[in-house]
Amino acid sequence: MQIKAVSFFALAAGFLSCSGAMAQTREAGAPLSAIDWLSDSIAIPDPAPEGAVTPPTSAAVPDVLVAPLDAPAPDRAGLIPARSLGLQANIWGRSTAADIGRRISDMPRIDQPTLRRFFRALLLAQFDPPVDAIADSSLFLARVDKLLDMAELDVAERLIDEAGAPTPAKFRREFDIALLRGTETKACETIERTPDISPTFPARIFCLARNGEWEVAALTLGTAEALSLLDPDEEKLLLHFLDPELFEGDPLPPVPLHPSPLTFRLYEAIGERIDTETLPTAFAYTDLSENVGWKTRLRASERLARAGVVTAEEFLSQATSRKAAASGGVWDRITHVQALVQALDQDDAARVSAALPQTWAAVMSGGYGPTLSTWLARRLSGIELTSAAQHDAFEIALLADDLELAKRYVGTSAEDRSLLALAEGRAGEMSISGPVATTIKRSLSGLPPGDQLQHLLEDQRTGEALLAAIRQLADGAEGDPAAIGDALSLFVSLGLEDWARRIAIEILLDEAAA
Repeated sequence: MQIKAVSFFALAAGFLSCSGAMAQTREAGAPLSAIDWLSDSIAIPDPAPEGAVTPPTSAAVPDVLVAPLDAPAPDRAGLIPARSLGLQANIWGRSTAADIGRRISDMPRIDQPTLRRFFRALLLAQFDPPVDAIADSSLFLARVDKLLDMAELDVAERLIDEAGAPTPAKFRREFDIALLRGTETKACETIERTPDISPTFPARIFCLARNGEWEVAALTLGTAEALSLLDPDEEKLLLHFLDPELFEGDPLPPVPLHPSPLTFRLYEAIGERIDTETLPTAFAYTDLSENVGWKTRLRASERLARAGVVTAEEFLSQATSRKAAASGGVWDRITHVQALVQALDQDDAARVSAALPQTWAAVMSGGYGPTLSTWLARRLSGIELTSAAQHDAFEIALLADDLELAKRYVGTSAEDRSLLALAEGRAGEMSISGPVATTIKRSLSGLPPGDQLQHLLEDQRTGEALLAAIRQLADGAEGDPAAIGDALSLFVSLGLEDWARRIAIEILLDEAAA
């Protein structure tokens, strides 16, 4: 069944209005993104613009790259200065944009909170662009895509804004951020007033409908049907979207394995909302709407807190907004959180001491204890805890890097004393044994990094060495002491001792918990 165009001339007009969106080409013939869920919302021009510099075809750095003095280099963009990380601005050295971008895109999920924060900061830092940045923007897109993969929507959007004028590739990501955050009306208005951004037919139809231009949207869909520009499932979904009553009873196309934000919003508009539990973490933002149930909002808040992309205050605002409606799972965790918050608000030391162990166990089982640690450490600083809660307070203090609170509640065990020594920068005084503890002690005491990382440093590819070390920590923390030690040694050699120390503490805490 089709929505018919009213006449040949109207059909032609609809075709011309969307002609820039017909060719849904891929950026320079490569995959559109390192992540597999971006919407095909913007038609990316295939040929390079006149006068553009052609990127080198090999990994070797060319001797000379010629470009206009005002040639854009998105990788000059950054939200924090390099020096705030303790790094020089020229860490990319001789590395090509493609090599750095590949290491970023291939980075696995990072579970350790401090390591994840450092990697996030590295993606956001303002470094000197790679040597071939005037010819290759793949590093900038890799940075943005990895931030999206980490559900860091706010800073990804700010980084795009910092990178200058809109381009199809950049706006494609902005459009998905808007879809996930529920601000798509503004994004659709940008499409309307920016002629250089050519939306694909699905995006164009969605935005026309979103702006109330239903008849034009229907005509545009008729044009796309007549020209066979949509695949059958895409066509069927858009038909249901534009007129759900007309096609009520007709089966919807099956939900794709990796639905894009645009596909998600189309199904939602039809009334067939896709469950976000198995979707990437970034989709959890769509569950924060008042239009979904509180349990769904709680689970989304937990996912985002686990990923470290919401603050403790944002999480607690959701978690304490009403009383738990049942028991088990998320309800039990929220009940414990509410009990502790109430005790803290009443400054009741006995109730805080009684609630803290159960609450800390609950939020750690939920995976978001580290997100709450700084808030908790601040609230616990003026309360005298009983012995039953002191070990939990010590662990909270370590995760929050609150040395005063850690010294106040440190236990007498060798483990506690060693962790405190490590937190105070006295790794050489650690008294605990074991492969991981031993390699941490040696690495933080000045052991140089291994040959592979050292070679990258000597080849003026410091940034690549740092990314390789992050990868080793993300992988090696699962049980490879040599990889852990090598990576921590690299951090220390670059003057990043504080970061190395906090990463090491979290590795030891995870090992003890296991």
